[in-house]
Amino acid sequence: MKNYLKIFVLLAVVICISSCKKSEETLTPSGITMIYTLPQGNNAFDQNIVNYYNEYGSYLLYKFNERDAYWTPTGWKRPTPSTAPSPWTGTDVDVANPSAVAAQLDLLDNSLFKLYPKSFLKEFLPVKILLCSKVDSIYTTYVFTPTYTPTRSVKKIPAFYSYDNIYVNYGDATISQMTAADKLAFLARVNQVFFQSINDRALIKATTDFILSADYSSSNASQAVAYGKGIVGTYISSSATTDWAAYVMAMVTLSEADLNRSVPNTNTSLVGILNPTKDTNGLIRKRYNIVRNYFINTYQVDPQIIGNKSRGL
Repeated sequence: MKNYLKIFVLLAVVICISSCKKSEETLTPSGITMIYTLPQGNNAFDQNIVNYYNEYGSYLLYKFNERDAYWTPTGWKRPTPSTAPSPWTGTDVDVANPSAVAAQLDLLDNSLFKLYPKSFLKEFLPVKILLCSKVDSIYTTYVFTPTYTPTRSVKKIPAFYSYDNIYVNYGDATISQMTAADKLAFLARVNQVFFQSINDRALIKATTDFILSADYSSSNASQAVAYGKGIVGTYISSSATTDWAAYVMAMVTLSEADLNRSVPNTNTSLVGILNPTKDTNGLIRKRYNIVRNYFINTYQVDPQIIGNKSRGL
């Protein structure tokens, strides 16, 4: 007899706190109930999905509706329809083909789950991971002659984060055609959006020693000035919160070689932040070590290892 696991999530009409952990979510009743039942079918892979839920507390769904994908407390995030005025923006998704889900789960396991301790995934994975046959970035391009015309454009992306879920792609026949480069791009993107979700939900906050290790009270005349103070985020309106997130994203998206490469200090990307060209006073490396060691000592996760893997190292 099947074991059924159900979650009843009452959605909010007014804003709810998206920064909550899964176990702490408090939503204001609105009369709308979302029910997730596992298993969603009787395929061999369905037991694997149940096992993932039991281990991590997140729902891996290959059957979902628009509300699951696009609803947030501040409004629906479905892409603007192609009949609407420009600009078009958003991410378009569709449910996975069941015939591809087993391979998709293997891809996700090798690209994400195996890289972290179970305790870290249980604490920080979002409520839902939507297994998709399509994850498309929708954006606007422009034709200027003979008539100015905004055009709806589409780009396939490996993964995306939105509110309480992560969309993952390749739940279709293309999964059997993935090259080594495709798999590396998937690994890089899915880990990037995982940490974006952690940062956006403010689940791991800047530590006191990190906050006190830079001067955020005075303005910065340029990016070079900010680098000299150990600030790697935008030099305009910098804060410890945005800077902490920037350090984390530098580690999980770039290799150590990328971070140590020499690039001009007018360059605003995170590439080269550990090189003396940008790190003129050694404060960036000091703060980099604060963040990296915090993750290692607190969660047994080295974010720089993730960045190295995302670069194929």
